[in-house]
Amino acid sequence: MRAASLRVRALAETGPRGLAFWLLVFAATLGNIVNSASTPVLARIVQEHLAGDAALAGFVVSLSAFASIAAMPLAGILADRVGVRTVIVVATVVAAVGLAVVLASLTVGGLVSSRILFGAGNAAVATVLTAWVVAVVPAGQRGRALSLFGLSVWVGLALGPPLGENLSQSAGYQAVWIVAIALQVGGLVLASFVRGAPRTVAVADPREVARGMSAWAPTLRTIALPGGVAVTAWAAEGFMIAFLIQHLEKNGLPAEGVTGAANVFTVFAASVIVSRLLIGGLPDRIGGVATARISLLVLGAGLAVLAFSGHFAVAAIGAVLVGAGYSPLYPALTMLATDGLDPSRRASGVGLFSAMTSIGYAIGALLGGVLVQSVGETTSFLLVAGAQLLVGLLLRGQRGVAPAAGAPSPAPEPG
Repeated sequence: MRAASLRVRALAETGPRGLAFWLLVFAATLGNIVNSASTPVLARIVQEHLAGDAALAGFVVSLSAFASIAAMPLAGILADRVGVRTVIVVATVVAAVGLAVVLASLTVGGLVSSRILFGAGNAAVATVLTAWVVAVVPAGQRGRALSLFGLSVWVGLALGPPLGENLSQSAGYQAVWIVAIALQVGGLVLASFVRGAPRTVAVADPREVARGMSAWAPTLRTIALPGGVAVTAWAAEGFMIAFLIQHLEKNGLPAEGVTGAANVFTVFAASVIVSRLLIGGLPDRIGGVATARISLLVLGAGLAVLAFSGHFAVAAIGAVLVGAGYSPLYPALTMLATDGLDPSRRASGVGLFSAMTSIGYAIGALLGGVLVQSVGETTSFLLVAGAQLLVGLLLRGQRGVAPAAGAPSPAPEPG
C-alpha cells in the first residue's frame, strides 16, 4: 500500500487532472452506489419480509437522510481537528457496521439502527472527501474540481439501483448488503492511496475556546446566504422527485416506457452529467455569484416548463433545463460558502453547507405534499420556480471575487 501510494502525486500538485483527484471521485462514487443500491431493496424488505406498509418503509428509508443532516457538520468539524484521514476511517467503519446490522438482525429495530448508522457514516465520508478537494485543489481550479467531483452522485444514482435489483433477484437480499459493505470499504482503500491531505488545527487557540460560539460567528455569516439559497434550491429537487411523476401522469404521460414519466428523470440525470462536463469550469471563469444567478434562472425556467408539461418532449426540455441549472449551482454555492473561510474552518464550513442542502431536500419532500394539497401540482411547480428567481436576487449582496492566485492555502500533510 505504501509503495503504491508513492506513485500517486499529491492532489495539490495535480489538481482535477491528476490520479489523486480521480481516486477521491471514485471513492465518493462507491459510497453513492452503496446508498442507491441498498435503499430501494430496503423499502421492499420492510413490506415483503416484515409485513410493513409503505408508510413504514418510507419512514425507515428517510432515517438516513435525517442522520446525515447531523453527521455532515460534525464530520467537517472533526476533520478540521483530527484530520480527514481519521474521520474517513471512523466514518467508513460506522457505515459498514450499519450495513452489517441488516445481515445480523432483520427486524424493524435492526433496520432503524442500520439506516441511522449507515446514513451518518456514509454522509460523513462524502462530506470529508468534498472538504479534502475544497482545501487542497488550487483556488483557480476549485469550481471545475467540484463540478467533476459531483458527478459521483449521478453516476452512483445511475449504477446503484440496477446493481441492487440484480443482486437481490439473483442471490437474495443478503448479497446486496455483502457487496455494499465491500464497496463501502473499497472507498476507504482508494482514498488511502491519495497523498496530500490538508493539515489539521493542532492546538485550538485558548482565546477562541473562551469565546465559545462567538468564534463561529464569521463562519456562520459566510455560510448563511449561500446556505439559504441551497435550502431553497434543493427543496425544489426534493419536491420534484416526490411529485413530478404523479404530476406528469395527471397531464397524460404514461408512468413507464421510453416516453414515460419515469424516464424524465433519466433525461434530468443525463443533463446534469453532460452539463458538468461542458461547463464545469464556469464558476472559475465568471465567479460564484454570477454562476449561481444564471443557474437559478435556468432552474426556475425548467421548473416552469415542467409545470405545463403534457407531452414527453416538453417534459424532457424542462428536465434538461433543470439539470443544466443544478449542474454548476452546487460548486458555485460551495465556493461562495467556503472561499472566504479561514483554512482551519474550511472542512467545518463544507459540513455545515452540505447539511443545508440535505435540509432543503427534506423540506421539499415533507412540505411539498401540503403545497400540492392546497393549490395543486401546476401551481406548486410555478411557486417553487418563482422561489428560485427570488433567492437569486438575494445574492446581489454577495461579492463574487475569486481568491487571488497567490492566496494562501492549507499546507498538505506529508504523504
